[in-house]
Amino acid sequence: MVKENQGAKMKKIKLILVALVPLVFQACVTNKNLSSDEVLNKAIGGCPNHQMTLITLPSRGAIADAMAISAIKAAGNDGGFSEDFSRVISSEPKNITVYCSNPQKLEATISHTFTLYKENSLKGVSVCIVGMSKNKELTDEARRTGAAITFVP
Repeated sequence: MVKENQGAKMKKIKLILVALVPLVFQACVTNKNLSSDEVLNKAIGGCPNHQMTLITLPSRGAIADAMAISAIKAAGNDGGFSEDFSRVISSEPKNITVYCSNPQKLEATISHTFTLYKENSLKGVSVCIVGMSKNKELTDEARRTGAAITFVP
C-alpha cells in the first residue's frame, strides 16, 4: 500500500514537471529582457512619435505571467494598466509606448485595454508596442477604436 502511494505521488510529480517544462522553455525562448536604455532606443528608432509616455509592464516569470494573463482574460484584472492608459491619453501628446519582455502578457494587456473603448473613441491616440511583431488581433482592435498602432519587434 505504501509503495502504491509513493508510486502515485511520483506519477503526479512527473506530470507536474512535464506540464511546467514547456512553460519554462517558452519563457526562455520568447522573453527578450531589454534594459531601459534598449527599450528607449527601440522606441525612438521605431515609434512614429518621439514625444511619448513609456510604460513598462513587469514580467515575473512564466508561471506568474501565465497567472496574470489568466486574470486579465477571465476577470479584466490588468494590474492597473487600463487606468494608467486612460490617464496618459487624457493629456497631450496622446502617444503611449508599451513594453513587456513577455509578448503574450503584453498582447493580453493591450487587447483588454482596447476592449474598454467604443468604436473610434481613441482617434488621435498613438500606441507603439515595443518587443512584439505585428499582431492581427491588436491591429483590428486598434482600427475599431480609431487608435494608430505601431509594432517595434
